Amino acid sequence: VVMYFPYLRGRQNELLCLRELLEVDRLYSTIIPIIEPVRCNSTFFTTLKKFIEADRKIIIIKNPKVGKFRRDYEELKKKIEDETNEVKKKKLEETLINYKELLNNSHIISGYLCDDKVISQCLDGKKNVKDIVLINTGIDTFGYYEEYGSKLEAVYTFIPKDEDFKDEVFGETVILEDVYVKAKRNVDYIESPDELFSRNHLVYRKRGYVGFSDYSIVGDAYEESGFAPLAVAIHILYFGQKSELRVHHFVSESNENISDPARKFAEAMQNLLSWENFDIIPKTKGLQNLLDYYSNGKFPGLGVIKKCSIMHHLELIGKYLEVDE
Repeated sequence: VVMYFPYLRGRQNELLCLRELLEVDRLYSTIIPIIEPVRCNSTFFTTLKKFIEADRKIIIIKNPKVGKFRRDYEELKKKIEDETNEVKKKKLEETLINYKELLNNSHIISGYLCDDKVISQCLDGKKNVKDIVLINTGIDTFGYYEEYGSKLEAVYTFIPKDEDFKDEVFGETVILEDVYVKAKRNVDYIESPDELFSRNHLVYRKRGYVGFSDYSIVGDAYEESGFAPLAVAIHILYFGQKSELRVHHFVSESNENISDPARKFAEAMQNLLSWENFDIIPKTKGLQNLLDYYSNGKFPGLGVIKKCSIMHHLELIGKYLEVDE
């Protein structure tokens, strides 16, 4: 039944977004998230635990290409080796064992970003391809599928929107596309406040895919940390006239310098409240959170604003797919 696979990096706010949706039962069963972990920390593992407790599946990328997960993990192992206090050492060892148990739980599906190493491990039988998800972010791995086809049949294979590629893949394929047009600066969204986000939810079946995947309103590019922007922008997804997904950018107005982000948030929210579609779009948990911060005169911080927008997106599309079933 699952159809939508949002691809998120495991930064704090992305993880909290999933956890909060699970807690209020708004992460619909039509969604399996993919997390490319960027830190090996308790927030990440608590999130896995929540999925296991809720009896929900999640795909975790075991060979992350961004962030510090691997480094954090090695540092934890070294810390255990160097620890002289037995009590502390034991505690750290238990943490590591717990982490491994969580990662090996049956609710956690192992995902791999396809590269030469992963492909050869699948062909050598070092990885059981029948148990994993293979993610091709570009067409550079196409040749392997041309050559080995059925030997690379995974639980799901994610590929770019490409007919030739799809012809060579055996088993269940999912479109992975970065559909978000990311502006260089927030202030640039003023130029194009309303844009098409995606039609993949309308066409994926017709084109023979079992599902679709995107990077929500974050985009594929990974940035370690943000910086203070001139403008505050809130990105809200909604369905257009023909059920296509559109994104509207609500941008602050006092954008001369980086001071007073709280005021900028209020300006962006006022633009949202006076938007002609405001009354008809579903008041999801994420959107309601933004409205609550605004009406309480609180500035939640830029990371939380983004978290609320992603929550809104996931709930909106999850609900749509559930009805569509």
